[in-house]
Amino acid sequence: MTTRDIDELFNPRGLNRRDGSQRRTDAWVGGRADTWHGHYRESPAIRADADSRRMASDKEYAARVAETLRRRDAAFLNGIEDSTGDGLKIEPVSPGIGVVVRGVDMANLSHAEVERIQTLLMERKVVFFRDQGHITREEHIAFGRRFADTGLAFGRQSALAASKPPSDYPEVLRLYSDEARPFAASNWHSDVTWSDRPPLGSVLLARKAPPVGGDTVFVDCIALWDSLNPALKEFLEGRTAIHGRAGKDEVEHPISRTHPVTGKNALYINPTFTNSICGMAAADSARLLTRLYAKMYSTPEHTCRFQWRDGSVAMWDNRSCQHYAVADFWPHERLMERVTLVDASEEDEVPFWLDANGERHYSVMLTTRESIDTPLGYA
Repeated sequence: MTTRDIDELFNPRGLNRRDGSQRRTDAWVGGRADTWHGHYRESPAIRADADSRRMASDKEYAARVAETLRRRDAAFLNGIEDSTGDGLKIEPVSPGIGVVVRGVDMANLSHAEVERIQTLLMERKVVFFRDQGHITREEHIAFGRRFADTGLAFGRQSALAASKPPSDYPEVLRLYSDEARPFAASNWHSDVTWSDRPPLGSVLLARKAPPVGGDTVFVDCIALWDSLNPALKEFLEGRTAIHGRAGKDEVEHPISRTHPVTGKNALYINPTFTNSICGMAAADSARLLTRLYAKMYSTPEHTCRFQWRDGSVAMWDNRSCQHYAVADFWPHERLMERVTLVDASEEDEVPFWLDANGERHYSVMLTTRESIDTPLGYA
C-alpha cells in the first residue's frame, strides 16, 4: 500500500470536494477524519460484533442487527438491579464505553461484586463509582488488589520525572493542582506506553474535585480499531510502532494490541508517547500517524465523558481505552490519587498481537532495563 493509497482511505465524502459550484474544499466532513455512506452504523455495529459495511448494503441483515441491539440495550437498562441481589445499580455513560456502578462501598466488596465489576470492566473499558471519599489509602490499594497486582506509581516504575509519590505509599500517585501549580494530563494517552510492561489499568480517586470543569474523556480503542477501513487494518496488522518518553526510542509495541482476556484487538498508538511506525520512512510514518490520530480523536461516538465530584472514582483498562484529562478548571484546586494495576502474568503483561495462527508477537525493548526504570531527570 502506497502513501497515496493511504491518503485515499482518509478522503472524506464528496460533500467536501470541489464539485461544480461547490467551493468548499478544505477541512473534514462533520469533524470526522474519514466518512463513508454507512458510517452512522459503525458504532452500533461494533457493539453487536456485526459488519457495518454489510449492514449498509443488506437491509435484512441490518434489521437483524438492529433487533439484537434493541434486546441487548433493553436487557442492560432494565436489569439495573444486579442479578446477584447485592443491590448494585448499573448506569451506562454511553452506548459503547463507560458505566457508573452505584451501591458499592470500595472498602467492603463482596466476591460477587468483584466478579460483576470485573465483567463490566472488560465489557465497558472504564467503570465509575461515586461517594468513595471515605476510603483510606490502604483501602484504595486493597481495592485494586481485588482485581490485579498493584504496582508502583507508574506500574513497574516509581516515577516518570521530577514528581514522586508519598514515600510511605509508593503504590499511590498523588496528582495535585491549584492556582500556583496548574497541571492536568491534557493529552490523549494510554498510561506508560513507553515501558515494555505498561500497566494493566488504574484506579483514580478524586479527593478534591474542582467545582466546575476538570472532566476526563475516555475513548474505546477496540472500537477505534474495528472502525478502521478494512484495507488500512490489513496494512497495519502485524506492524509495530516505537514509543518513548521525551522522544526517546524505548520500546516497540504492536499497533494492533490483542487483549489477553477478551481476545479483541485495540488500536495501540497515542500522540503522547508514540514516536514512529516501524518500517516506514519518517515522513510517511508521521503522515499516517497524523491521519490515524485525526480518526481516533474526531469520533465522539467511541467516547464517554466523566464529571468528577469529591469521592468519585474511575477504574479503567489501559489495554482497551485511552483518556484525556480536560485542563479547563484553573485556578481551582484538584487533588487526585491513583493506584496502578499490573498483571501478575508476564505473558499477559507485555503487549502482544495474536496472528491468525494463534502465535503471539510481543513488544520489544529497545533500550536497557536500567534506562527504562530510570525517571527522566534523575540520571
